[in-house]
Amino acid sequence: MDAKTSVSLLINKLQNLLPDGATNNSSKNSSFRKHVLAAIDNLHALKQFLSSSSSGGDSANDHRTAQILEVVCFTGDATDALLIKKQLQEIRWRSQRENGFRSFMSFVYSLWSQVLFTCEMKKFNDEVRRLVEMKKEDFSSDIGDIGCCNNSTRLLSLENDSGQHCQLQQWEIPHDCCLGDGTDVLGLECQINELVVQLIPQHNLNNGHSSELIEEVPREQDRYQSTTKVIALVGEGGSGKTTLARTIYDRVDVKRQFINRAWVRIPSVFKARDVLADILKQINQDELELAETLSEDALMRGLTKLLYGTRFLIVLEDVETPQVWETFLNRICSSSQFCGKLIITTSNANSLPPNVSNSSVLQVCRLNEEESWKLFLKKVRIIEGGLNRIELIMLKEEILKICGGLPSQIVLLGGLLSTKEQSYEVWSRVIEQAKNAKGDIMAFIFQDLPSEVKPCFLYMGIFPKGFEIPVRRLIHLWCAEGFVTLPDIEEIDPEALAEMCFEELVIRNMIQVRWKLDGSPVTCCMPSVLYDVFSPKTEAVGFFNHQLHSSHASTKQSKYTVRRWAAYLGIKNFPASFLHFRNLRSYIAFDTRTRGTPAREIGMCLNKIISNRGFGLLNVLDLEGVYKPKLSDPVIGNLLQLSYLGLRSTFIDNLPESVGYLTCLETLDVRKTNVSKITLWNAEKLRHLYLNRNYSSDVSFNFGDSNNLQTLWGLQVIYKNYMVTIYQKLTRIRKLQLSCQNSLLGFDAIALWISQLTELQSLKLRSIESAGQVSYIMLPVMAEHHKLQELYLQGLVPNSVIDVHVLPPNLRNLTLSLSELEDDPMPILGQLPHLNILRLSAYSYRGKQITCLSGGFPRLRLMKMWKLPTLEEWIVEEGAMPCLGEIEIRDCNFLKPPERLQNMTSLKELVLTNMPMAFGAAVEVILEGRNVYKKQYILNFFL
Repeated sequence: MDAKTSVSLLINKLQNLLPDGATNNSSKNSSFRKHVLAAIDNLHALKQFLSSSSSGGDSANDHRTAQILEVVCFTGDATDALLIKKQLQEIRWRSQRENGFRSFMSFVYSLWSQVLFTCEMKKFNDEVRRLVEMKKEDFSSDIGDIGCCNNSTRLLSLENDSGQHCQLQQWEIPHDCCLGDGTDVLGLECQINELVVQLIPQHNLNNGHSSELIEEVPREQDRYQSTTKVIALVGEGGSGKTTLARTIYDRVDVKRQFINRAWVRIPSVFKARDVLADILKQINQDELELAETLSEDALMRGLTKLLYGTRFLIVLEDVETPQVWETFLNRICSSSQFCGKLIITTSNANSLPPNVSNSSVLQVCRLNEEESWKLFLKKVRIIEGGLNRIELIMLKEEILKICGGLPSQIVLLGGLLSTKEQSYEVWSRVIEQAKNAKGDIMAFIFQDLPSEVKPCFLYMGIFPKGFEIPVRRLIHLWCAEGFVTLPDIEEIDPEALAEMCFEELVIRNMIQVRWKLDGSPVTCCMPSVLYDVFSPKTEAVGFFNHQLHSSHASTKQSKYTVRRWAAYLGIKNFPASFLHFRNLRSYIAFDTRTRGTPAREIGMCLNKIISNRGFGLLNVLDLEGVYKPKLSDPVIGNLLQLSYLGLRSTFIDNLPESVGYLTCLETLDVRKTNVSKITLWNAEKLRHLYLNRNYSSDVSFNFGDSNNLQTLWGLQVIYKNYMVTIYQKLTRIRKLQLSCQNSLLGFDAIALWISQLTELQSLKLRSIESAGQVSYIMLPVMAEHHKLQELYLQGLVPNSVIDVHVLPPNLRNLTLSLSELEDDPMPILGQLPHLNILRLSAYSYRGKQITCLSGGFPRLRLMKMWKLPTLEEWIVEEGAMPCLGEIEIRDCNFLKPPERLQNMTSLKELVLTNMPMAFGAAVEVILEGRNVYKKQYILNFFL
């Protein structure tokens, strides 16, 4: 973690030890008070020293960074331990107050805890004074940012010109970042064409895209026996291998050519069984349970049988060892019925198969100057009024020299400069600093990050390489870890600051993001080239520890206390000794074992952590995806500082009752579990609650006088009084999903409450009767809900709701299901200026015709129509839906498609399922010559 941020948080924590009021007994101990105040003063001195120190970057920096963090974290542990002891002492005193002797012993225990803490403070003060006296200019680290660059960033500027706090907006990211503009493949066009020719021999190139009619390629196997089976993309890190492979993998004509596709990243510790299971699950979701239980040999036989005689494409990323071929690929490639293609990416030419027939190597080289400059100009985002052409030309030579033709460095430097004032003087200064970075452009770019963003970025290295992290999960973890807490600005929500940090990393091209079509992020990961550099260094300074092998080399890392532990190669292989896990703050598990056996080792691990002193300091327990971890009441009840408990997709049956008494809990996620009863007695600090909609009817809360809840997702509301009395004061909700089992009268109270939630960003409502039948949704007027971008309504909707004066003005994503609208909603919905995604699902409309008027749906990119049995005609006027890129139609009775489809140049994908054959034939005629991927038809139409 950034040392300055750690110091600030510790100062705030120590100040809380000396409050006025009920807990003022602590301050009566003069020695205790004196040493705490001395520690606060020393920390202020250390913080000032860190702010003024310069960035050096020698080999001793990692050790010095770890030394500072270890001292600060040690004191933080002692402080939290004291607070927990006081809390336990108060609990014991309340339960034993009738016993005078026991009360006296509890009082003695409290005093003794303060004495021990005072001794710790004395040691800490001596150590901090020694550190401050180290007058070394190179004291800061290139990875821990003990020194901070004097940079300014528009996204993290928390005050406006008047000194007032700015209103934070959600996901204010440049349009090209969210939707892509094709710049990532600049300079790779030739390799793309060559690769497509090898994948599709009969391909007729036309500017890199197929111009053929929409048809399936014949299945004759002899066509494939004379072509390349294995294509190896070889190039140094950051040269664009993954970008090239991903571009090919997602092409429309490649999707149409290969029925089965799978993309697998090979981990540093290769396990053939995990790779086989991953491929099997991607090719056939029906084999999910099978993949979780079979052995390696059985998986190989099942996969070979599944791929027999089919056209498939498998991409293996980061193949760095010949073992991949020896244990896996040779067996597939040797099959006489091999009718697919394998693409591998590697930076190690020695990992290529020596004796595989029909293989080829495609060298991915650095970009030339023209390609490099074109890519840089796209990524730097020159604004109007910024640098002029002459100034850019003057800087061009130095920029190209720094980047050296590597796309990764071009993209990173472009992202960095895009955050700076676009003037010749500022850019010249930044470029000169980059030149002086001793060739380590990545360290320089990291140094330029704002101090709040650095720990957020480094934290992503705790996840496995290439792991697609749900953005929802990452934001909550950043908040729970304390990275985005500003002690001096309490009005700023941690989530808002976390989103700003995320946006900063996106703007700087330091993370890869998968976006929804409405511009909201879904998952993200650290690029491989950055992961390989930063993750090992971050672990070296003790920021986190990975469990990389079954025999975890804890002795090698034991000089630092383990504070964040990531175990993702099998939970049962935790260290035998927990000496250095005593002060563990975060435990994140990535269990890759087969399902069927509950993860009992989780409980054993947690029990060892708390066994020494009877409690643990854990803040984060993230077990998302671990199958049925064993969590007991005594263990969870002694994790008194737990703020994040992630149990999503664990399929646990019961939640420990002691969870309800965790006073620090801020995030509880039990989505995709079997939990049917939740009782939270002390939910004052709860901010995010994710429930499983199918099992959440028995839920009880006590929020006290707080109004902190921002996410309430998956709740079933049965009684009107329950809603009115419990939730009427929760006015800060941002994300709300409710299933309302109520009468029309009962829904009125819910509608009134929703009308007051002006901070809403996402709203999903489902209205059902007790018998399971849908009922009316009385949606209030939401014209003042300017932040609401996603709306999902499942239930009967009056036609009066479909009105631009009722719907949120900035709506981007709208889904209607079981609405049974009688009037055509398209003329009204087409007036929503920001709508990107529209789904008309399951009897949402009862009419025979819909009409998209000219000029309507100006930003719509995705349209889905499912189960509209009465719909016969779809009219699209000229000029409607100019940005539409994807259409999916299922179970509708269309007689003919709109002829305007031919003029939709943005249309890239059309999916038809269970449609009349006449409709499919008409589509074929209308789209003749267009490169549109038709995923599937019923009745084997055109297969």
